[in-house]
Amino acid sequence: MRVLSAGEVLRLWDECRDASPDGRALALAAAVDGGTGFAGLADRPVGRVTALLLRLRTALSGPEMSATVTCPDCGQAVEFQTATGPLLALEDKVVDSPQPLLHGGYEVTWRCPSYGDLLAVAEQSGAEDPDRGAALLLDRCVQRVRHEEGTAPVAAADLPVAVCEALSDAMSAADPLADVLVDLRCPDCGVQFTACFDAAAFVWAEVESRARHLLLDVDALARSYGWSERDVLALSEPRRAAYLRIVTGELP
Repeated sequence: MRVLSAGEVLRLWDECRDASPDGRALALAAAVDGGTGFAGLADRPVGRVTALLLRLRTALSGPEMSATVTCPDCGQAVEFQTATGPLLALEDKVVDSPQPLLHGGYEVTWRCPSYGDLLAVAEQSGAEDPDRGAALLLDRCVQRVRHEEGTAPVAAADLPVAVCEALSDAMSAADPLADVLVDLRCPDCGVQFTACFDAAAFVWAEVESRARHLLLDVDALARSYGWSERDVLALSEPRRAAYLRIVTGELP
C-alpha cells in the first residue's frame, strides 16, 4: 500500500469534501492502492475497499480506533474501541467469485456487492427509499436464477423471501467487511444493541482531522518564515513538528 504524503492528504481532502460517501471511499482507497484505480476498485467487493481504507487509517493514526454511536433506547452517546488488525484479518474471508446458491429448488448465480453497485443504486433510488435501494442492489448482484421446475430464467425480484434471506446470509459470509457489526451495551440504560461500524466514514473523519492540522501547520510556518504551502508540506513530519515547536517556544 502506498503511504500518502502530507500534500496528497490535503489534495484528497480538497477533492473529496463534496463527494458522496461512496465516491469518497473509492477515491481514498484508489489513492493508496497503487495501481488499481477508481474504476477497478468500483467493481471489487466492498470489503476489498474497506481493507484499503483500514490500512490508510493505520498509516495515518495507528491501529487503535475509538468511535461513538447513539444508544437506540435512551439516545445517549456510547463510545467503543476497536482495532484495524482484527478487521483486516477478515479480508482473507472475502470471496471474489462466490459459488452459486442452491436453496429451495433455486440455483442463484450471484456476486458480492461493490461500491460501483452502491453508487448506481444511490443514483436510482435515493436515500429516502431504502427498500427500493435494497431491491435494486439485489437485482444488480444476482446474475442468473434458475428453478428446478422450469427452464426459463427467473427474475431476482421474483425470488421467494426464504431464498432472498439465504442469499443475504451468503453475501454476508462472502464479504464480512461489507457490514462490520459491533455488539454494544449502553452504560447509561443497560440496553444491548448492535451497531454498524462505518469504516469509510471513520477514515474520512481521520483524513479531515489530519488535513485541518496540516492547514494549521502551514499557516503557522508561513507566518513565521514566509514559506509557501509547498515548502511546508515538503518537510518531513519530524522536521515540520520541530519547526512548530520553535515557533511556539517549546524548543529553544
